[in-house]
Amino acid sequence: MKKSLFAFFVIALISMYVYPQGKIISKEEANKLFGPVLVSKEIPSSTLKSLISQSAKVIMFNIMNNDVYILGDSRKVLLPAGLTINSSEVFHVYSTSIVHELLSNGSGPMTYIEKREKVLTITNGNFTLEYSIICPPFCID
Repeated sequence: MKKSLFAFFVIALISMYVYPQGKIISKEEANKLFGPVLVSKEIPSSTLKSLISQSAKVIMFNIMNNDVYILGDSRKVLLPAGLTINSSEVFHVYSTSIVHELLSNGSGPMTYIEKREKVLTITNGNFTLEYSIICPPFCID
C-alpha cells in the first residue's frame, strides 16, 4: 500500500512538470462532466491577460469570501493586490500558457471564474478550462 501511494505521488509530480496544468474543453462538456456552476465571478479578459504577464510559469485561482483571488509564481498575490494569503489556503493552479490559450480561443471580453460542486473552472466564450493541480500540496516554484 505504501509503495502504491509513493508511486502515485511520484507520477503526479512528474506529470506536473511534463504536462501543462489544465485542459481546455467545451463549455457544454464542462457542464456534463462537472455539473452546474454554483458561483460565478467575472473578470475582464484584458485584466486577466495583464495578470498573466506578471507570472512566468503558473497562475492560481480561488473564490474566497465571494471574491476572486489570483496568485502568480511563488504564490505572489496578484489580485486583490497587496493582500497576504495564508500558505495553507488551497488554490487551483494552471500554467500561464493554457490560460492564455483559453483567452485566445474564447475571444470573449469577460472571463468567468466558476465554482462547481467539486472543481473550479475558468470559462471564456464557449471554452472552459479545468484539470488544475491543487496548491498545496502540489506547489510549483
